[in-house]
Amino acid sequence: MGMEGSVHALAGMAGGLGAGAISLLGRTLSIRMIGGEHLERAREDGRKVLYAFWHEGLLVATYAFRRQGIRVLVSQHRDGELIARTIERMGYETIRGSSTRGGTRALFRMAAAGAAGDDLGVTVDGPRGPRLEVKPGTLFIAGRSGLPIVPFAVASHKPCVLSSWDRFMIPRPFSSAVIAFGEPLTVPGDAPVERLEPYRLALQQRLLEARETAGRILKKT
Repeated sequence: MGMEGSVHALAGMAGGLGAGAISLLGRTLSIRMIGGEHLERAREDGRKVLYAFWHEGLLVATYAFRRQGIRVLVSQHRDGELIARTIERMGYETIRGSSTRGGTRALFRMAAAGAAGDDLGVTVDGPRGPRLEVKPGTLFIAGRSGLPIVPFAVASHKPCVLSSWDRFMIPRPFSSAVIAFGEPLTVPGDAPVERLEPYRLALQQRLLEARETAGRILKKT
């Protein structure tokens, strides 16, 4: 086995451990989903959707939407291989790429997958931020694929918050979490890149509102 094969083997082992840890933690959580009518409306007539969410809520989202065959965009940064192996073991499909390496090709591949009948998932402020700021790639994918964007945000009860750029949340075992869906957003397929800014701002606002709603509902539980 060559060096590259060894790296992939180690990543596969680590991915299995990561998936197991997320599953064990997830089974202890009480996860409440609100705003489901937005998702139902987006899925009318059997349509597929593009899930859009903040990077901070990735762990809870990974568990909550597991085993649904969602295709997600994973960074080509050094930590991307581990993330890809972990979520693949939890029933996701992956496309590797980012805004800095392999980005354009990955966006086209994501759009093609959506047009072909896959649900998609994108962390809109990943892989390196700025935090809570939507990047235009999500709008490009939505326009090219024809999928409605379904924004959602995650709130966890007194989570462990990492000091990373995204303030990544790790929920405490046996705690509560809320996933709040926002109003779907459709991006015209013929919209040129320079005219995507209003849609980007609209998506960002809906995600921030969903984040606020999730936090407010969590405090009442």
